[in-house]
Amino acid sequence: MMDPCPAGASPQFELCASILAADFACLAKDIRAAEAAGVDAFHIDIMDGHFVPSISFGVDMVRTMRRLTQKPLDVHLMVKNPLAFVPELSQLKVERVSVHYEIPGGPDKALQAICDAGMQAGLVLNPETAPTVAEPYLPLLRQILLMTVQPGRGGQPYLPGSNEKITALHTLLEQHGSGALIQVDGGITSKTLPGAYRAGARSIVAGSAVFGGAIGPGVKALRQSCPAK
Repeated sequence: MMDPCPAGASPQFELCASILAADFACLAKDIRAAEAAGVDAFHIDIMDGHFVPSISFGVDMVRTMRRLTQKPLDVHLMVKNPLAFVPELSQLKVERVSVHYEIPGGPDKALQAICDAGMQAGLVLNPETAPTVAEPYLPLLRQILLMTVQPGRGGQPYLPGSNEKITALHTLLEQHGSGALIQVDGGITSKTLPGAYRAGARSIVAGSAVFGGAIGPGVKALRQSCPAK
């Protein structure tokens, strides 16, 4: 069975604030406000312009975030060669790193390297990828990140069919007795979050819903959209 509340997280779900939606002119201020509002971790999307067409930021942003917060850093590598990033992320004491199933050559070596470096590993599945592909990797995984939008840019709407995919993955994890959390990323609002939560998601990545307006009320709306168990 999945643990509905990872260590240090709030009762209903772990809320990871995606800094892709933050105001970079006032990043430190936004991070302090998100911490005060009660986010559990910060999600950092690294894009290389090859695996996805967009380029976001690199390890230097992780280094900056490490200075700005003591909250866990949840790094999502949207890159063709995640192995190249693992040593430096480990040196920065990043708590967890997720890589895509769809990368050239598959995720096996990258997931093992993340674990060997003492970080928690996550496997990312694009919207078109079936949950069953995660099965061989379950012993290595802290989380499975289901993309609920097409990866590579923020602000997209939540894809239809995402909740059914979460349910299918939840069933798979229960069948294998896996403690991996289901994480969702993309289109998360106070309206879409309850469905994802009911389907089995327990780690929630939100960008615009946290940083797109007043941060405190935004986090509160997300929290209140799902009743505590």
